[in-house]
Amino acid sequence: MAQSYLILNKYLTLNSYPFIDINLHIDYNNHMKTNTLINKEISDQVAWKAIQNLVQRFQFDQEEGRRLMGDMPHSSYYKGLGQHNVRLNRDQKERISYLLGIYKALRILFTDSQQAMTWINRANTLAPFNGITPRSYMLEGSLVRLAEVRRFLDFWRGY
Repeated sequence: MAQSYLILNKYLTLNSYPFIDINLHIDYNNHMKTNTLINKEISDQVAWKAIQNLVQRFQFDQEEGRRLMGDMPHSSYYKGLGQHNVRLNRDQKERISYLLGIYKALRILFTDSQQAMTWINRANTLAPFNGITPRSYMLEGSLVRLAEVRRFLDFWRGY
């Protein structure tokens, strides 16, 4: 079962990202496993401060911030940003983790911070973006979209 999953995953990756070396993909899968213990140990207060900073640095408006958090209700989102005490579930913490990874990768790839933060606003013809901006791609709301942007940047920087 696990072997067939790896074969399918390898096939889908090569067909979705033809520029990716299969050896990098295997290495990526071995190093990028989600550690659920870390997500449980991160306090909600720290996570809210992180999302507040990320929304500001990427210049997302409030609606975009809510969408990135999985279409979080207005009241929960605004209370969380203001008081940092709204409870976050695992999905929301993983979304923040992916956004932090995207931020980190961009800061490594670009020495100019302005260039790094505006990368998400530039149209990109490579897969998975196919002509749209990474911002639009991420704002489709799916956790998978955030993961794909992070994976793209991690491969780009040679991780």
